[in-house]
Amino acid sequence: MSETNGLDVQDIASKAVYGSAFNIGSTAITLVLGFVRSVLLARLLVPEDFGVMALAIFFLRLVGRVHAFDFDAAFTHRHIDCDEVVSTHFVLRLVMGVVLASIAVIAAPFLQRAYPGHPRLGQVLTVLAVLEVIKWVNSTPQVLLSKELRFKRLALLDVSGSTMALVVAVPMALSGAGVWSLVGEQASGVLVRVIGLWGFRRPWNVSLRVDWGLVKWYFSFGIAGFLSSNLNFLLDRFDDFWTGTALGSTALGLYSKAYEFAHYPRRVVADPVAAVFFPAFAGLQHDRERLSKAYFRVCSLVIRAGFLFAGVLVLVAPEFIHLFLGDKWLPMAFTFQLMLIYTLFDPLLVISSRLTTAVGEPKALTKVKFTQLLFFVPAVIALARFFGINGVAVSADLMLALGIVIILARVRRYVDFSLWRMMGYPALGLALALSAALLVQAQLHISGAVSSLLSKAIVATVVYGAVLLTFEWEQLLSAVQLVSSLLMRRGQPSPS
Repeated sequence: MSETNGLDVQDIASKAVYGSAFNIGSTAITLVLGFVRSVLLARLLVPEDFGVMALAIFFLRLVGRVHAFDFDAAFTHRHIDCDEVVSTHFVLRLVMGVVLASIAVIAAPFLQRAYPGHPRLGQVLTVLAVLEVIKWVNSTPQVLLSKELRFKRLALLDVSGSTMALVVAVPMALSGAGVWSLVGEQASGVLVRVIGLWGFRRPWNVSLRVDWGLVKWYFSFGIAGFLSSNLNFLLDRFDDFWTGTALGSTALGLYSKAYEFAHYPRRVVADPVAAVFFPAFAGLQHDRERLSKAYFRVCSLVIRAGFLFAGVLVLVAPEFIHLFLGDKWLPMAFTFQLMLIYTLFDPLLVISSRLTTAVGEPKALTKVKFTQLLFFVPAVIALARFFGINGVAVSADLMLALGIVIILARVRRYVDFSLWRMMGYPALGLALALSAALLVQAQLHISGAVSSLLSKAIVATVVYGAVLLTFEWEQLLSAVQLVSSLLMRRGQPSPS
């Protein structure tokens, strides 16, 4: 059996698939808990609270740009580990976290005066900065567990943190805590990870030893990540900043909530699978054939699942908002639908970016993101002026399309794939599913929010599934057999 840098390739694949199962399972639980939490908080709080929180997070991330070196990716990429590699990573993350908190605390009162229409912005930012230090302390053991493909423990931490966030945030909102309910939501998850990572069976014995040669290597690897990360931050957060600055806290609250719920399709499959396959990509980086298969399979999986989830949500957006969030959130309905177009294709960009970083070419992302940014900033400013938050959402969709075109051309240097095989039948299935659902509703004159939501969702799901089973039956069956065989191999010793 072929090996890659001393790692058994089949064992990597088996662990990756097994890890995907745990990640997807834990994600399903945390998404249910997160959905319930988000719905309850949306009903108990007002859009302005979410707007203040979103702007505070923007400025926290903005301050964090001064040290946005991707030390975690460097740690994952490095095959040879020793105590100094781990301890140097820990010290770098800790020092950078303290720097972040100090800058944010100093800036908080000045930002509060600059944004008088966002009450408690400075106080919220200060508390979030302290939490950020704790997150950075947790980073080293988390990355170590991920690199070793030990996703079961990480999955348990995710579920525990999400449960605690529900237990803490909702009672706070009921008691009238307002935006502090959202801060409590963040704090509870962070503290659960502190206990879970450091209180029981620590994956690493704490050491503050620093190898200055490794420090130089971390920064050398991370400099390209620094540029790419800052560009990515502007791409992810400039729309929040401009919406809150130009349109106000209420508009930002509506936009941020639309963005949050529109990202559920990505969080169901794409994020957990991409997290698992990033270290797998790194392990297979010198085997083009196997890397190509891994890339194609993970992209195909998230596209087929994502098209269904996002497509159904586009159909039922007004009914969904009315039934779950309340009519005060209906002004975001069209924005929500526009953002779902973004999340429909975003996983393809995310996975392609992860692949590029995993093979040791983070600089390749810089040009892609810089090109996107040159388009995105003026587009947001112009379209927000004329179309409000809907214009901001359209800008994001167009920016994503530009990035996908560029990144797909780039990843062909490392992998071979067919775009039609990856996306053709899912796109056909989605088009037929949306058309059929709207036709059935119109012909049967279905009224009422519950009946309309269920009828459109069921028809779309059935038609979409029928198209994939008709045209891709053998491919789907082969994928199921492959996953089953890999899962059965786990627990058996890997052949040498």
